[in-house]
Amino acid sequence: MRTLENKFSDLIPTIKPPVDSIEMETTPQWVCHYQTIVVHTEQQNLTALDHRLADFLIPSDCFYLHDLTKNLQDYVDGINIQDGTLTLQILHTSATLIVNELDEPMLLMDILRKLRQLAPKEEQYLHNSPLRIANRCEADTHCDRNGDAHVKSALFGSPSVTLIIKDGQLLVGEWQKIALLEFDGPRRREVIAQVMGLAK
Repeated sequence: MRTLENKFSDLIPTIKPPVDSIEMETTPQWVCHYQTIVVHTEQQNLTALDHRLADFLIPSDCFYLHDLTKNLQDYVDGINIQDGTLTLQILHTSATLIVNELDEPMLLMDILRKLRQLAPKEEQYLHNSPLRIANRCEADTHCDRNGDAHVKSALFGSPSVTLIIKDGQLLVGEWQKIALLEFDGPRRREVIAQVMGLAK
């Protein structure tokens, strides 16, 4: 015997919304993207940042800073990443990557002066001596006289930097900049950028 509820349910029409009015859930797209950044460095550019630093430089100073911050944000914007990470890796051993207050020229000179103390250019490096037989590069005149540049780069630690991307923006502090720091210029340098995350 049919119940009263079942009897009335037969009278209620089933209403189906049009297909085009149904909101479809979209799954965020996972993206992994690479870019090679080429930087042509010089021996130093501190005097271009502030001419007063000329009084503190010596002829053998190699210290060239190339700010990557704006280019990296433009790169993130161009591939429409919402949230994720940006990893940079430099493919060289006498330059490095640095995150610091890099638009303040006096601080940059302080860093150079401290590096001079820790790894003076004029010190006797076995890397520069006739004892060295590994990794010699005949066509490169830098190669046999840059022991100090390798030591300076090693003092910074890692050849890579990872930054967080949140809401499409690189998460950096108020004064933080990301830069390539050259200790052996002029050179042609390559930095690989990898972005991984969810697209907008």
